[in-house]
Amino acid sequence: MSKEKLEKKLPVVFKDKVAEGWKNSVQGWYVENATPGLYMLDIEHIPDTIVEEHNKEESEENVASRYRKDLCPHKCSFCFNEQNEVYAQEKAEVDGSTKTNKMMTLEDTMSIIDQAIEIAEEEGHDFECVKFLGPGELTINTQLFEIIEAYAERGIDIGIFTKGAVFGSDELAQKHHGMTAKELVDKIASYSNVSLIFSFQSFDDKKQDEIVTTTDEEGIKGVQNYSAIRETAIENLFASEFYQNGITERVCMINAPIMPENIDESFEIYKFFIERGTQVVMTPSMVSGKGCGQVEKQKLIEKEWHDKLVELYAKIYTYNVEMGIQTDEQIRTEGIASYVGAAPCNQASVGLYIRANGLVQMCPGRFDEETVYANVQDVPLKEIWEKSPNRQRGIDDPQNLVNNKCPAKDGRAFPTDFYERVMERYEELKQQ
Repeated sequence: MSKEKLEKKLPVVFKDKVAEGWKNSVQGWYVENATPGLYMLDIEHIPDTIVEEHNKEESEENVASRYRKDLCPHKCSFCFNEQNEVYAQEKAEVDGSTKTNKMMTLEDTMSIIDQAIEIAEEEGHDFECVKFLGPGELTINTQLFEIIEAYAERGIDIGIFTKGAVFGSDELAQKHHGMTAKELVDKIASYSNVSLIFSFQSFDDKKQDEIVTTTDEEGIKGVQNYSAIRETAIENLFASEFYQNGITERVCMINAPIMPENIDESFEIYKFFIERGTQVVMTPSMVSGKGCGQVEKQKLIEKEWHDKLVELYAKIYTYNVEMGIQTDEQIRTEGIASYVGAAPCNQASVGLYIRANGLVQMCPGRFDEETVYANVQDVPLKEIWEKSPNRQRGIDDPQNLVNNKCPAKDGRAFPTDFYERVMERYEELKQQ
């Protein structure tokens, strides 16, 4: 899907300045005016039919074995979420024995959400939102609307990360939901608590397809001709209730991870969608799953890579000021964000990440002993939250409630002096 083709289909709505009050912050992305407390969760949902099969003793099928067959139609080379140790049927105990690595049903998961609501009430504020990053595609989960409605009934926003193939393929939409792709988009858009964080890594069809539709070691391929499907999906989104007069606060394009393969076009991706009334977020690779391999590859060209990353971030912040998305004072007050140009991340200070097997992590950005706190199937969420480094982060430094940068990637995917370098380069670009 070339940039020229998209330009013909999607008109510019913000030519010189964005509309007054418009923010690069999709609904459910960021907690404003936060005080220390639990406001959000990153969450996982697996279809109950798969969970029930997985939880049977000596079952031949489990979440790990069905990940690519039933949970995700793609084969992204950088997938942060593809972690067999999380989704395998058995887990090792300290004494060397094994037991079933129990996955949670929708009912189990919503009981955890209800605990989060109670915690927030005790803290004197609302529990606001959840985000779904995986495993796989929530958009092909046959319980999709049951899940959306469960959150709507509780007054909670849900942000869904997606490659969006089901929004552009009638075949996929019929297979999973019994309707056309456009009908599916329109139905999801009718729920005001839903926002979409839609993947977009390249204008180049071949490059984009290679990123998303690789073939794994078992010969399983991702969705073929993805770029053509994505083009239809984007058209369906722009024509839906998600957009009002060509502007949205409920659809965000995400270019993640920023990689050597796409960094040279990343500014144009950002500019293109901002001009078309759509929020955009970008960030380099997570330090989890297959993302660890991406981080290691970038170390081979570390200086050049870091220089390019700093330049991209500084250029986007300069553009934000020119377009009226942010003021210079706001950038200085908030600081440089890990997701460039967007509302900063405060998830690692006001939230947690809960996996389908109950593991509670700092966030999706890193998976190791330091960032896994406990299992919510064994320990009440309140106890985990009150002892968590996430909660303490917001107490120790109120600035973390505004912008906690990225505890997962800082010093790993980001160099230790990254934010200072971006601010320095931004200051230089302002003078040009």
